[in-house]
Amino acid sequence: MLQSQFGNRVKEIRLGQSISQLELANRTGIERAQISKIEQGKINVTLETIEKISKALNVQLNDLLTFDNPYNVRPFVKWAGGKTQLLNKIKELLPINYNRYYEPFVGGGALFLYLAPKEAFINDINKELISAYLCFQNDYLYDSLVRELERCENEHSQEFYYRVREIDRLPNFSTLPISIHAARLIYLNKACFNGLYRVNAKGYFNVPSGNKEKVRTFDRDNFIALKKYFSSAKIHISSTDFEEVVGSAQKGDFVYFDPPYDVYPNKNGFVDYSKEGFKKEEQERLAKTFKNLNEKGVYVMLSNHNTEFINELYKDFNIHVVKAKRMINSKADGRGDVEEVLITNY
Repeated sequence: MLQSQFGNRVKEIRLGQSISQLELANRTGIERAQISKIEQGKINVTLETIEKISKALNVQLNDLLTFDNPYNVRPFVKWAGGKTQLLNKIKELLPINYNRYYEPFVGGGALFLYLAPKEAFINDINKELISAYLCFQNDYLYDSLVRELERCENEHSQEFYYRVREIDRLPNFSTLPISIHAARLIYLNKACFNGLYRVNAKGYFNVPSGNKEKVRTFDRDNFIALKKYFSSAKIHISSTDFEEVVGSAQKGDFVYFDPPYDVYPNKNGFVDYSKEGFKKEEQERLAKTFKNLNEKGVYVMLSNHNTEFINELYKDFNIHVVKAKRMINSKADGRGDVEEVLITNY
């Protein structure tokens, strides 16, 4: 079991940093086949090997040897603003104890899936993404999702990608089964340019193809683990306004806000997760919601860019500045190191 847990932990961190097995092999000097066996839990690794992997992934030894998540679940999509790379810092700032977990902007769910709470309220304005989460709660939808993803892998081509991308222009798009919506989102996420989710003013997905010869849409072991977790826990799933989601939060509950970020002055920001966007007025309304939850005795954490505007909105709370890498951007020079803040009321 320890070998399996260690292998899953290595794989989780590697994928979170968008590093291939081959790249990890090059960094460590360990053969790729050996890396694969380690991640599958087939090798009882030495301390020397563990040290090599920790240095290659730029994490502490204890991060590789901490197995908090009994389900070993991880995000099934690459999502702009994903928090896998900041999990270690976020873990340091988590409340010691809390009751129910709320995440109104769940996205890829890196923190949610890492914590794997027994009861959680997850939400996202992206209804296609929420369709995918819903599939893990239902046997029929789950089986349909897997079959559809397998079909997408088999039929993948440039022509097929654009045909799937154009489906949301059809008049009957909203009436298609949930599993079709979910599979389309996952397939496009894996096959599009740089894993970017973006829609135009009409709400249509408009990211070009990533020109991949083959596409792997899902990890079967992770899907099985996700299905097991969603079947075992009490997960409330919705696609509505963030303020409505946290309306039921009570003293002792924990809310994590990871909204579309405030834009740095004189820079183009990415807020096109939905056609409505997320402007200054929404950031102000979110700050008001944060303060209302604080008055109720709810533990609250929020992520955002380290801008003067955000610092002013949350000046009465604890502001922790952290470094992060922006991995998803339509332009290469838009990726790199940025300053973010983790804000807590405790």
